[in-house]
Amino acid sequence: MAQPGGLSKEKYLQLMEHLGKEPDEAKMPIGFEDLSMDGQITVNIYSKLGNRVYGDVGFVGKDYTNLPILIKAYNIIDTNYLIDLLNVIDSENIDKSQKSIKKAMDDMKKTKP
Repeated sequence: MAQPGGLSKEKYLQLMEHLGKEPDEAKMPIGFEDLSMDGQITVNIYSKLGNRVYGDVGFVGKDYTNLPILIKAYNIIDTNYLIDLLNVIDSENIDKSQKSIKKAMDDMKKTKP
């Protein structure tokens, strides 16, 4: 799956074809279809949850208010496993957001007279 600002599996394959190179499995981003069914369901549920974003601190995680509805809609049995997977995705996205904000703040400090 493409990272924000990154290369998707499809774009990677197009690029390799354009360059006439053989794709390198180790460097190829994974696609949604490469995830296990649990992974695909988790990503779908995660994307349906609202974002909690504050102007001064950025993305602080997903709003889990509607999670019980989604658990029922997707007929999830092992909710603890789902929550563990959601927390992994959430933690990564929070970390990326914090790093992005820190970089933007550092860049602004460098340009101030």
